[in-house]
Amino acid sequence: MPELSRLDWATMNLEQVRHQLLDAAAFGKYMTPEQLENAAGKIGEGLRIFREETGHPR
Repeated sequence: MPELSRLDWATMNLEQVRHQLLDAAAFGKYMTPEQLENAAGKIGEGLRIFREETGHPR
């Protein structure tokens, strides 16, 4: 399997978080504080990568 680009990796992580949050909201699933913290970290890292790769400052 080819290595993912940084943008592909960031997109994949953001999609995983999106799916996890939608699943929790749609089916009333509980997310632990650790899961929420991990999701927030993935979102932050994804946004950082998108800013760096597209040349947009904060």
